[in-house]
Amino acid sequence: MSIDEPQKVDLVFQANLTKPVLKSANLPYDEMLAALDCDWADYGTVHVRIATADQLPDGGTDYYLGYTQVGEGIASDLVQLTPGTFYLTRFEIVEKIDENQDWSEANSKILLATPMDNSAFEDFVTDVLPFEFEVGTYEKNRLVFDVLCFNQQVAPAFGFEWFDYNIVEGDEICVFVNCINEYDRENYHQVFAADMYAWKTGLEGETVVPAGDAPYWVVGPNYELTTPESGDGSQIIGAVTPMCFPLYDILADMENGVILQLNPVFGKTAEGELIYSDSVMVHISRDIILEYLGISDYTGNVEDLGDGISVKVELTDDPQAENPRYIHIMLSDCHKPAYFESHNDNQVAEIYALGFVGTDVLMTKILDLTGEMRDPHIAVAPNRRQLYVVDSDQSDKILVYDLYSMSSEFFTADPGGTVPSKITQLVYADGTLYAADMGIDSLTFYVLNPDGFTYSLYSTIELTPGVDFSGGDLIATDAGTLWSFSKNGSSAYVYEINIASGTVTQLANETGMYQVFGAMVYEDGATIITGDGASTGLERWSWNGSAFSMLGTYTPVPAFTYIYGDLASPFLFQVPD
Repeated sequence: MSIDEPQKVDLVFQANLTKPVLKSANLPYDEMLAALDCDWADYGTVHVRIATADQLPDGGTDYYLGYTQVGEGIASDLVQLTPGTFYLTRFEIVEKIDENQDWSEANSKILLATPMDNSAFEDFVTDVLPFEFEVGTYEKNRLVFDVLCFNQQVAPAFGFEWFDYNIVEGDEICVFVNCINEYDRENYHQVFAADMYAWKTGLEGETVVPAGDAPYWVVGPNYELTTPESGDGSQIIGAVTPMCFPLYDILADMENGVILQLNPVFGKTAEGELIYSDSVMVHISRDIILEYLGISDYTGNVEDLGDGISVKVELTDDPQAENPRYIHIMLSDCHKPAYFESHNDNQVAEIYALGFVGTDVLMTKILDLTGEMRDPHIAVAPNRRQLYVVDSDQSDKILVYDLYSMSSEFFTADPGGTVPSKITQLVYADGTLYAADMGIDSLTFYVLNPDGFTYSLYSTIELTPGVDFSGGDLIATDAGTLWSFSKNGSSAYVYEINIASGTVTQLANETGMYQVFGAMVYEDGATIITGDGASTGLERWSWNGSAFSMLGTYTPVPAFTYIYGDLASPFLFQVPD
């Protein structure tokens, strides 16, 4: 060493692992730190960055130092510096990501660290960074710092604005989606099977919108397909589970959060292929993400996004959960089933799921009953979960289609009940499933109990004079009555039937409903949809209390020619005052 070369001085760093003991008197941050788990024993490297004044704020020299345990803390290997003023800007316990590569910031995973000045965690430690210190001539310097357990999801609480998130397991948010069904109190929170995609966000005016041409992460399906041992070998929707996906940037740069695209499973074709309804876009705000990660206080407040969509952070009761919080997405009234049964003189019998898009009706065959039933009749349960199918000639043979699992099963009616010899209609009213034999001289109604599939005679209404109800379809109203739509030559009869009192009242003889078949109520409760045997479409109608008015038509996609059929939905017609 030259006599003019400055003497280098030894510097050693010591670290103490700080526990959350209310140094900051901030319970949420204490809970956050307590949830992080780390220990000295598995690690062996200290990373420090030392800078001079002219190298601040981002420059400096990086040192990767071995260490030994000293009491309950650690002491690093020596660093040699020339006397002067320095700044410690990084102090971390790290491990290599790739053991075959040299140490670097990109090849380091932070395990423990000292927080920055003015950070959320600053009061948990004695000294924060950057830390100014002097190196004196002929002195052995020792610096002691507190470190806290670290994971990259809480980097903002350390004040690490430089921190670059890596997309790795654990750097993620987890969401659970379900449907709130007001009509099924027994299963109020119902499954919502969907394929999911995560989008970066941007702004159009004040509206948060997806950014880019494609999602940044394909989250995948939140459901599992299973094959029941007792089934016919076809797959059904099984468990619906929470889904996790990575954040696309550091939280500081995610001002508008993320958007989660949900493609709901709408049904399954008769060939077993899944079909999807319109996408639902759900905005998960930055505030929700911060609350989920534990960086902000837990409130459990609901963010109402409109259109029946809400988001909140929930706490799980699972003691094994890695993160006791999850993001809960709730969609109200998200099951709006509508079905069409079609049969013809060639003994073809099929059931289609209907999806209404603008003036089109998307038709997807979900059941092929050719050879099983000649003239099926259908009804959807008020809980919007089951579709019941009964054949006109075989009323003891009942098919139940589960709208959630998209599976079906045949049942045999209880022979101890009053099994009808013929059924011409099936309808739900006031929570009761009615099977009807509707002829010219009389109307006979049976109650079909889905629990055990027992028929019981409810009432018989004699028709004087006779009316031909044989080709009609029934809808239920909020007044507790049934309306029947049936052909009448060049027009259509519409009758109101009170099955409790036995009264039958003609409401209209509508010429515009020429060749009408099938009728159902759609979701607003004010619209009636009917089939038109003289065309290839469906028609929408309103009722003002004295007359019907056509609102428009739906064109089937793909093209379809109707012969005979029924329509069914779970909705009640709201009779105008």
